[in-house]
Amino acid sequence: MAMPRKSLIRQSKFPYHVITRTNNREWFPLPMFQVWDLCKEALIYAQSKCMVEINCFVLMSNHYHMILTTPNEDIDIFMRFFNSRFSSLLAKNSNRINQKFSNRYRWSIIDNQSYLKNVYRYLYQNPIRAGIAESCGDYPYSSLFITSYEARLINFRPHFHYADEQTYFERRFGADTISILKRALKHPRFKLAERTPSYEKMLLGYADTLCKNR
Repeated sequence: MAMPRKSLIRQSKFPYHVITRTNNREWFPLPMFQVWDLCKEALIYAQSKCMVEINCFVLMSNHYHMILTTPNEDIDIFMRFFNSRFSSLLAKNSNRINQKFSNRYRWSIIDNQSYLKNVYRYLYQNPIRAGIAESCGDYPYSSLFITSYEARLINFRPHFHYADEQTYFERRFGADTISILKRALKHPRFKLAERTPSYEKMLLGYADTLCKNR
């Protein structure tokens, strides 16, 4: 039986993690470099309709991860503009008429600074876990490769900078920690399971230090 969809929480204080997959998890029908260009075009378009802060973005072969902050509490509006535009651009450039993304996206609010930093690290390491990059900095289809000009256009505002945190971001997670993070991101608010071992809680920053205003 399908799980009921959680009611959207609109808020402006903390960032959201968002993941969206293609229909049937099919790979994009275009080369990744072209999909990445279309993705950035869609981000720029969505920003022109509904301004948010893009904090982190990682594009994979059939899905993407994003961390964004919504000063106007309008994540649903931005996501509608972005996914619709991205789908339209993919269809137009691949000569396929079927929709590439469903309107559903999974989200989780991250209200703890230590957890947030680990989610950045988890997202940027996606290509490493998929076996298509040796390091976060090697993978060209993420916000680590956004130019300063593109950053202004998509309102890219990271909480942490890779250049300052490279050693931390490149440190690999263990398999157990990855599973813990995946489960935590399924909650409306990022939450470690009660049965999470104490050393893992400590590793991921169990102290409830709230995100500070930037």
